[in-house]
Amino acid sequence: MKKHIQQYAELVVQVGTALKQGQNLLIQTGVGTFDFAREIARAAYRRGAGFVDIRVVDNELLKARLELADEQTLDYVPPAVIADSYQQLAEDWARIRIDSTEELDVLKGVDSAKLGRVTRANRSALSVHRDAMMRHKHQWLVIAAPGPRWAQKVFGGPEVGVDPRLDEERTEKLWSQMVKILRLDTPDPVATWQDLAKTLKTRAKSLDEMKLDYLHFTGPGTDLKVALTETSVWAGGPSKTPEGTVFEPNLPTEEVFTTPDFRRTSGRVACTRPVKVMESLVLGAWFEFKDGKVVDFGADQGKDVLEKYLTVDEGAGYLGEVALVDASSPIYQSGLLFNSILYDENASCHIALGAGYPFCLSNAHDLNSPAQLKEAGCNVSLVHTDFMIGSPEVDVTGVSKNGEEHAVIRQGSFVL
Repeated sequence: MKKHIQQYAELVVQVGTALKQGQNLLIQTGVGTFDFAREIARAAYRRGAGFVDIRVVDNELLKARLELADEQTLDYVPPAVIADSYQQLAEDWARIRIDSTEELDVLKGVDSAKLGRVTRANRSALSVHRDAMMRHKHQWLVIAAPGPRWAQKVFGGPEVGVDPRLDEERTEKLWSQMVKILRLDTPDPVATWQDLAKTLKTRAKSLDEMKLDYLHFTGPGTDLKVALTETSVWAGGPSKTPEGTVFEPNLPTEEVFTTPDFRRTSGRVACTRPVKVMESLVLGAWFEFKDGKVVDFGADQGKDVLEKYLTVDEGAGYLGEVALVDASSPIYQSGLLFNSILYDENASCHIALGAGYPFCLSNAHDLNSPAQLKEAGCNVSLVHTDFMIGSPEVDVTGVSKNGEEHAVIRQGSFVL
């Protein structure tokens, strides 16, 4: 397994961030995935990184703040954090975030209103940095790394610590699944990901050629129309910075996606997988849209978290992304529920509530303010969270501006 861990770190640096000679790199990680962050740092230095900084994002510490700190201090963001974000933009740092899968339940039961305040304050303070990343002006990447707590969530069984040997076995089993998903078992994983990129680009091109007005999702509990803008373009696989650096924002990635017209979503949709919202797991969510906005919603678990999320700002209740994934995805083929947005979104079609991606609009270079983005149909928000809505029972039909219907996904598979 050590070989695969090193291969994964090399893939992250070479294909994920496409780190340039002398470029600085920030790695954000939880406590439980710190060792893998170190492995990435070693791979980055082997590739010629200028400086690598590993920063721990600790949900246990956040929980202590929410439970014990004076409520009046929850909006505080240290000026040094904001200044540092500007310096990273100026120096063209690449950025990697390791998903907090080892802390999935840490924030369960905390005051969702307080969590919402902290989330809003941080997103607002770092909005310039976030906008630059969403426009793909710099390389950024989201990944995940196996650990005993995540493995227990995926495979079930006794809680971590009850049987150390079982903890190790489940973690190894999760690594084995990820080896397949990340194509680390192929002779040349880098070349394999390059081939997958071509497949995703071909799908995106086919969707662009349809000149779609909207996508119609139909299935159990779902009858949803997601409208596109006049300038929506489909993306999939690698992205490119303005300077021409080709990188993968997500590893793994199996999706093609675009920015919808946030003003024209209508209908009802049932989520088909759990989703982590503001670090809390939400199960059985559903939404009803009218004129683009969520007008009703519910969940089997975590409705209060959804309520706080939807009030972070005005844009939190509108769509910023629609993505298509079919059953050929090895994540779907595994038959596993990963309880990670990064993995579960790449097993299923999904929508995102919150900010849209400006780079998925053909006229993005002309849209330099929030007002211009909104006028073009691109949602503006401090948040962006994916909700999985696809399954073999959900069909997707594209409707062109001339009313012509195109079968896009049937019984879980692309039929482009």
